[in-house]
Parts: sequence; C-alpha cells; structure tokens
Amino acid sequence: MKGELKGGYVELNFSQRLYSRNFGRRENSKLMLTLEESSYLMSKGTLEVYEKGRKVELPELLKRAKLTEYFVFERLRESGKKVRFGEFDDYVPVSEREVLSFEDLEKFAEKRLAVVDEESDVTFYRISRFDDFGRHEEKLREVRGFLCGERVIVEDVEIFRKYFYGTEKSGYVALSLVESLYLLEKGFLIMDEEEAEELRSAVDENLYEVYRDLRERRFMVKTGFKFGSDFRVYEAVRSVKELTHSKYLVKLREEVSMRELAGDTRLAQSVRKKMIYAKVNGKPRYLIVERVRI
Repeated sequence: MKGELKGGYVELNFSQRLYSRNFGRRENSKLMLTLEESSYLMSKGTLEVYEKGRKVELPELLKRAKLTEYFVFERLRESGKKVRFGEFDDYVPVSEREVLSFEDLEKFAEKRLAVVDEESDVTFYRISRFDDFGRHEEKLREVRGFLCGERVIVEDVEIFRKYFYGTEKSGYVALSLVESLYLLEKGFLIMDEEEAEELRSAVDENLYEVYRDLRERRFMVKTGFKFGSDFRVYEAVRSVKELTHSKYLVKLREEVSMRELAGDTRLAQSVRKKMIYAKVNGKPRYLIVERVRI
C-alpha cells in the first residue's frame, strides 16, 4: 500500500480495511493518516510513503512525528487496543521528563497516565479521586501533657496501647506535634496555655489540615517517615496488640515529576499500600496513584 506525504498527513486511496481498524479519517475517496499512524503501518511493512516521487524512510517520518504520543499509540496497538491516534480513550501520554501540578493530575482523575521513559517503554498509572472513610473508633479521656521540644509527653500509656497515639517509652508516651494539636483541639489534652500556644505555632498548617481531615474521616494517622511519606494511614486500630498493616501512604504535593511518581508508587506497592497525594487549598483534596497493567 502506497501513500503520499502532504504536509502533516499521508494521503492514500481509501482502504476500508484500515478505516475499520480505526486508522485515519476519510475524505471522499481518500484516507488521511497522521504521521504517527503512517509510521506504525510502515513499521509493520503495510505502508510505503512517498514525497514528490521520493520514498520516505521510517526514521525521517518519525522525526516529524510526536514521539511521546507515537510510543503510547504503538504500545496500545500492540496490546490489542484499536485506539485512534489522538483519541487515546482513558490514556494520557506523558514524557518521564514532565512535571505535573496537583491540578493537572486532578484533570486526569479516573484516567491512566501513559508515561514514556528514556528507553521508549511505556508504564501506566491510574489516577483516582479519594473520598473514603475509615472505621477507627475511640473513647478518649483527658490527659495532662508537657511540651518538650518537638514532643508532648503524657503519662497515660493507655492513649498509646489502646488508641495508638504517640509512642510508649519507659512509663510515658511521647506524642508527635500534630497528634498533640489534634488532641488539644478536641479537648482531650490539657496543657499550660503558654505551651499550647507554642505548640500551635510549631505545627505546619498544611500538614495538620491533612492530618485532621483524615482523622475526621475516622482513619488512624501516623508518621510515614520510614516509607518516605508524610503519613501512613490505618483504616482502624483496635489496640496496639491487634495492630494490622497500614493501608495508605500520604504525601502532600503541589506538583510531582513523573520520576517521583514512579518512585512513590513502586515503594507503596512494594509494601502493599496505596499512594495518596494530598493538596490543601481550603478543604484537603486527595488522589490515589497506582501502577497498573493493560
């Protein structure tokens, strides 16, 4: 099959076989193929392309094509998906060099990022909105706390053993600052007012907004430091003795590079968790990002 390169398209006599497989657009008796579609058909030995009588080789055509989109088109076609070029269904072509804002990721919610790496391979990531609730329950009692640097110390060890706040040491519990501020706001932590004000000023506002929102959603939230995240999140904690694995890792993100996204999701899935990106702009918003196969 032969086609003529004309500007940004390759024109050939109409082929019902190609058209029925979602290649090109019909213009009267002609079929107009994009450069990317033409490159794919050339790579399969189905099409020869000419320009003013001169045969065009595949590297020359690829040089004029949109390579990131082409590699995604090629991968989807090889996987049996009859997508039209430029109409990738739920797939969004992205280069590994790109950096996306949280708002960009939100636009792609319920779609799949198709990330093309430096080896021209394609990896797929599903973006989903997160608006779930946990099952954590607690009946706290008032405890007295003392601000000691970056911790608040309380002597009531039940707050750790039963409800998983802080970390139990030798006869006392060391609470993190975000845990302490949450308990203070809820009226369960009693502190001197001067120390309470110092605590409020020491906590990162955005970090605390996410912590508080997740707690209001009935999740138990702990530091995610060992997983390279801001938080790790449990659906419920009955007691420390019955502690199960956390389900989510949470990172606050204004923007994320594709390399960071790849690293975050690989780490999360390697420890059987899901990665959540959070953004605070008024009420916190969340996106789950996970690697998927097609």
